[in-house]
Amino acid sequence: MGNDRHFRKLPPVWFIKALNSLRYWLLLLNRRLFPASIVLYEHFQYFWLLPCLRVAAELDIAGMIKDRPMTILELAKETRTDPDYLFRIMRALSGNGIFKHRKDGKYSNSPMSKALIDGKSSLRYVIMQHLGSFNWQTFNELGHSVRTGENAVQKVWGKGIYDYLSENSEESEIFDRSMTNLTELSIEPILSVYDFSKFNRIADIGGGEGLLLSAILYKNPNVKGILFDLQEGLFRAESILKKYNVKERTETIQGNFFESSPVGAGIYLLKNILHNWSNEDCIRILKNIKNVLPDNGKILIIEMVIEEDNKPSFGKLLDIQMMVFMNKGKERTRKEYEALLSMAGLQIDRIIPTISPLSVIEAIKLS
Repeated sequence: MGNDRHFRKLPPVWFIKALNSLRYWLLLLNRRLFPASIVLYEHFQYFWLLPCLRVAAELDIAGMIKDRPMTILELAKETRTDPDYLFRIMRALSGNGIFKHRKDGKYSNSPMSKALIDGKSSLRYVIMQHLGSFNWQTFNELGHSVRTGENAVQKVWGKGIYDYLSENSEESEIFDRSMTNLTELSIEPILSVYDFSKFNRIADIGGGEGLLLSAILYKNPNVKGILFDLQEGLFRAESILKKYNVKERTETIQGNFFESSPVGAGIYLLKNILHNWSNEDCIRILKNIKNVLPDNGKILIIEMVIEEDNKPSFGKLLDIQMMVFMNKGKERTRKEYEALLSMAGLQIDRIIPTISPLSVIEAIKLS
């Protein structure tokens, strides 16, 4: 790693919100100008586009044309696919702005397809995981979840999601890389709105391989860290900590956040943890942290906060994913977080929005 120039200066949150408001207004205008059936059918067409996107991610098309444009015959040869069928996939994608089909017949990357290239800001594994057969087959039982109030993973695969992943190494690898992709996208928005330098020690609860904690420690060289997770969650942690040159400042502790939390930190991070669990499970996690939290300590809950309006949001759609895959997991509103924290003896001090869909919920002990 180099220096702080690796962390970009991001636009202010108010600017991104203003752009999103304008985009929402234009979408409403489009929907009102055209017949409702046509607008709805346009939404439906993504049913055909999304599998094409998954295939392009699996074949690593964007990576192949990163340095030089290629013809469909060259791509078919490299990917060992049928040239005509691959052409039809690429035609559909480039027609929607994903890849560019040049006048010389070669394909190059568009701004959107560059997000399929492995590396920083990549969505390749997110797309492979979310649009893969495991998700696709499970989502086919969304109706089961709606009728019963139960997740669909148990019905389709006969076990919970984490048990399934532990028994299917290839799917687990894609899932883990998908989570890494998403964490990489959220690091800069989090670092741009929250000052971690005032804490002597930071504990990342359920922090997995430690990507977020490593970035925080890298940017704050006087801060030490604790990385806390199950043994299997910490599998790649050492390599990430070494990559960011923060291994000597990080204590790695194996443990289960349903049973305990490590002592000695001034602030505890819970990034994308609580949305996986029921209210009862969340309260157990939060109480375990509260039991070791110093009087002036803080808990940072990094999650999406659902607005109680009728506007579209990423969180409202991701909530359907949680419904299907998790046992009572969900995205929550501010009121729901307030109630959850209160039952754990905590309260919201402030909520800090970021330019990403995530918000930083700063929680303290009840006064």
